[in-house]
Amino acid sequence: MQFRTELFLPESKWKLSHNDKILGIGSCFVDAIGDKLNLGKFRILQNPFGTLFHPVAMENALARIHSNVTYAESEIFNRDELFFSWDHHTSFNKTSMKSTLEGINSQLEKANEFIQNANIFILTFGTSRVYKIKQLDLIVANCHKVPGQHFEKVLLTDAQIKSSMRNCFNFILDINPNAKIITTISPVRHVKDGVIENNISKSKLISNLHDLISQYENVEYFPAYELMMDDLRDYRFYKEDLIHPNDMAIEYIWDKFSEKYFTEETSIKIRVAEKINSSLSHRPMNTSSIAYKTFLFNTMKKIEQTETGFPKGSFNAEKEILKNLMRNAD
Repeated sequence: MQFRTELFLPESKWKLSHNDKILGIGSCFVDAIGDKLNLGKFRILQNPFGTLFHPVAMENALARIHSNVTYAESEIFNRDELFFSWDHHTSFNKTSMKSTLEGINSQLEKANEFIQNANIFILTFGTSRVYKIKQLDLIVANCHKVPGQHFEKVLLTDAQIKSSMRNCFNFILDINPNAKIITTISPVRHVKDGVIENNISKSKLISNLHDLISQYENVEYFPAYELMMDDLRDYRFYKEDLIHPNDMAIEYIWDKFSEKYFTEETSIKIRVAEKINSSLSHRPMNTSSIAYKTFLFNTMKKIEQTETGFPKGSFNAEKEILKNLMRNAD
């Protein structure tokens, strides 16, 4: 008997390799996949504006990266001794105007420089529901714990969703007409809005996204949401909050992503990189033993033999860690 509905994904018409430069923007699922790509030594920049949940926030971020117009003091707000931007995640919040602007504009400059040569983009849309700050009539990326009476919760219209998604694609393709765009709907459940409301929100994203994808040759859909909801389909694959996919679910979705977008050669290189990182987490009983020193030497030798097949500098951090461990083992 068959007890689950497994999704079998067709291979992508194009593959990812370590020669690619990847920019990921959107929901925290971008960070989950991005962390995997980063561990596999891909050149990836993840969420330069912090986690963004809805299409309008993602559109605003890509518009700013595209134009590279730095943020001014007039775009920074203050509450409870913290300075913040309505376009950014709370991770950018600082206790001074200067440090907030420096952090925001530093990441903006980095993203603009990165995007000039980026050829793979991963966009993850999380929700159709947005918060609009009443005083400014402005849709925000994050509420920054400002009291709810200052906001109006709005369900984006199909026209608004489609317009923002289309603009996301067009900002990317204006810089690189040959860019490949992987789109996903986040499997994270926004149940604080209500279960029915979450389903309405997700369905609007899915419907409008698929309408748009048919109009673009180099835009694909990766079914992360469907893998979670229809393939895994069990609370044992969620974290304790019953909202976010747990490590087992992320690993399963990552395996499906790998099957779709990696060649066997690329998959082997990823496993090598993961094995090296795993070696660095090894903690011996005796750090002065000959066996441990030999282990460190062999790990360094393995990196030196391996790194030629990866982007330059991919293992610099690991080599520095090993050098410190070797010095401490003497």
